[in-house]
Amino acid sequence: MRKAKIAFLYVFMALLFPTFVFANGFQINEQGAKALGMGGAFVAQANDPSALYFNPAGITQLERAHLSLGVSPITPRASFESDVTGKTTDADVNTFFIPNFYYTMKNTEKISTGLAVFSNYGLATEWPENWEGRYVTGGTKAEIITMTINPNIAYKINDKISVAAGVDIQNMDITLKNKLAMLPYNGSILMLNSDGDSKLTADDWAYGWNAAVHYKITENWKAGISYRSEIKHEIKDGTAELSLPSGYLIGSGPVPAMNIQKTGSADITLPEILYLGTSYEIGKFTFELDGQWTGWSSYDELKIEFEDGSQQVSPKNWEDVWAIRLGAQYSVNKMLDLRAGIIRDYSPIPDDTVDPLVPSGDRWLYAVGLGFNFHRLTIDVAYNYLDDENREFDNEVGKKAPYGYVAPELTGEFKDIDAHIFGVNVSYKF
Repeated sequence: MRKAKIAFLYVFMALLFPTFVFANGFQINEQGAKALGMGGAFVAQANDPSALYFNPAGITQLERAHLSLGVSPITPRASFESDVTGKTTDADVNTFFIPNFYYTMKNTEKISTGLAVFSNYGLATEWPENWEGRYVTGGTKAEIITMTINPNIAYKINDKISVAAGVDIQNMDITLKNKLAMLPYNGSILMLNSDGDSKLTADDWAYGWNAAVHYKITENWKAGISYRSEIKHEIKDGTAELSLPSGYLIGSGPVPAMNIQKTGSADITLPEILYLGTSYEIGKFTFELDGQWTGWSSYDELKIEFEDGSQQVSPKNWEDVWAIRLGAQYSVNKMLDLRAGIIRDYSPIPDDTVDPLVPSGDRWLYAVGLGFNFHRLTIDVAYNYLDDENREFDNEVGKKAPYGYVAPELTGEFKDIDAHIFGVNVSYKF
C-alpha cells in the first residue's frame, strides 16, 4: 500500500508536468543549394529541380528529366547566462544533416511531374544534463525530425503561366528529455539521492497539400506564388518513460528506485506557409526579392491528454511572421555562377512563452554560393551565417511549474545564438 501511494505521488509530480511540446519553430528552408546561395529567394526563378519545394509550377521550365540530390549540414550554437547564479552554460554543439531529393520529368509539352523528399521542420537543442534549466520539459534534449514525400503535377497553361498542385505525406518523430527535481513535496518526501529522468517520444504520419503559380511577365521578369497547407498530427500513442531515484520518506525506510511508463495524446499542427516572389534578369545578373509568411498562430496552446483522463494545457500564443529574402546571381560564364543573399527572419515566439528548446529571436542570415555547370551535370554549393538576437528568459516557464511540481526558479538571458549552414546539391539532366 505504501509503495502504491509513493508511486502515485511520483506520477502526480512528474507526469502532470508538460510532456509534449512543439519543437519551437524548427522550420527549415535549406532545401536546395542554388536557392541557399541566394538567401532562399527562389520562388520566382524556380528553374532547377528544387523548384519542387519552392514553386513546383516552375518545373515546366525544365526540359527532359532532372535528378538532384543534396544535403545541408547545420551547426547551431547558443549560451545561457543565469540571473540566479551568474553562470554561463553553452548548449552542446551538434551538426544536423538535412537531406533533399528531387526528380522531375517533362511528360508532354504541357505537363510536367515531379517527386520531392525533404525535411522542412526539424533540428534540435541539447543542453548539459547538470545545467540549471534541466527541469524544463525538453531541457536536456529536444528533437523533432520530419520527412515529407511530395509528388507534384504541373500544367503549362500558355507560354507565360504555369500552375501546379501536390500532396504532402509527412512523418514526424519527437524526442524530449529532461531531469525531474526530486525535492520536498507536500512534506512527504524528505530526501532523494539524485534527479529523476524523463523521456518522451512520439511518432505520427499526417497529410497536407500544396499549390503554386509561376508567371513569366516578360522574357526577363518573372513572378511566383507557392502555398503549403497546415499539417495536423494527431498523436495517439506518445510514451512517457520516467526513471525515478531511490530516496527516503519522513519517519520511514528507503523508497526503491522505479520506472514508470504512461501513454499520452496531443494534436500538433505544423503551420501553413505562403511564398511570394519576383525576379528580374539584366545582362549576366539575376535579382530576386521574396516574402515568406508562416502561420504560426495555429500554435496557440499545447493540450496533452493522459490515458488516466488527466490533462495538461500549456499556452504558447505564437504569432504569424514574415521573412524577407533578397538574392542575386552573376553568371561569369557558362560554367560558373556566383551568388549572394540576405534574409531578415522574424521570430514567432513571444517573450512570455520563450523557453530553452529554441530560444530564438529575430534573425539576420547572410548567404554566398557557387554554381558549376558541366553540360548535363551541375554542382551547387552554398554557405549561410545565421545571427540571432539575444532573448531574455523571465516568464512562467522558468518560474512556476504546474501541479505543485517543485523546481528551482530560472531566469536569465539566452545569448551568442548563431549557426553555420552549408549546402551542396548535385544535379543531372538526362
